[in-house]
Amino acid sequence: MRTFVSALLGLLALVVASGGLVSAWLDENLVEESGFIALAAPLGDDADFQAALAESLAQEVTANTELPEQLGSFVEPLVRDAAGAVTRSSGYPAAWAETLRLSHAVTFAQAPDPSESAPAVLTLDLGPVVGLVADSVGAGLGVDIPIPEDTTVEVGSLARGGLLHGIADVVQDWRLYLAGAAVLALLALVIARRRGTTLALLGLGVVGIGVLGILAGDWVPDAATRAPGTGAVADVFIRGLAQRAGADIADSSVPVVVGGLVAVLVGVIGQLAVGRGRRA
Repeated sequence: MRTFVSALLGLLALVVASGGLVSAWLDENLVEESGFIALAAPLGDDADFQAALAESLAQEVTANTELPEQLGSFVEPLVRDAAGAVTRSSGYPAAWAETLRLSHAVTFAQAPDPSESAPAVLTLDLGPVVGLVADSVGAGLGVDIPIPEDTTVEVGSLARGGLLHGIADVVQDWRLYLAGAAVLALLALVIARRRGTTLALLGLGVVGIGVLGILAGDWVPDAATRAPGTGAVADVFIRGLAQRAGADIADSSVPVVVGGLVAVLVGVIGQLAVGRGRRA
């Protein structure tokens, strides 16, 4: 009976630990604004993303210049040149960081009315970068170029709003989950007849969790590649973000594997020491 209860507690400890580790990564890298910005900021320097962004900016600004038709053919090349140069301007890093900050705020906002259709799973607000292009073109022409009212780009096709807000609330308790897993593991060790063996098995379970995390480093980008696209900017952004997320998940899983191996080693040594003591 003790062996069964110990095994059940150990299994529960591993399940709760898995949820705690996943929640910790989601909270620190997606829910937390600083973590999201740190994860996504390097995408602003990606050549493919910059090309897609420049094309999108040119279309947005050109469609909303509200200038006389005879000036349209003259203004459009200026807008495209400015859109292509904006990523090399001194104001681009700050504008891109502000874009990510606004995007994070919109993405994790509570849906105001459950009866309304929810937006996409992630919303990029390109307003700060669009503003750079408009200011550049306006300064060259000596006129004010209006910024479009809607500068958002929807990424993905899953409903969010209240759902993501609820997920954000759940994952923020990851410390509690990991503490609960530790308590369950300790109880499993206390009840176990062979504590060294139990510790080694728990360590193997932790190693398995870490290996799954490393494998997830490949699964996440693959899933993003198969996701339906909503536009060039959205496609490049979400796939680049998925690649960075996958790499970070894999790197974060290495210490988990090492910790599990240490537990296996300590458990095996402890069990061998106990066995020798009994024979003596």
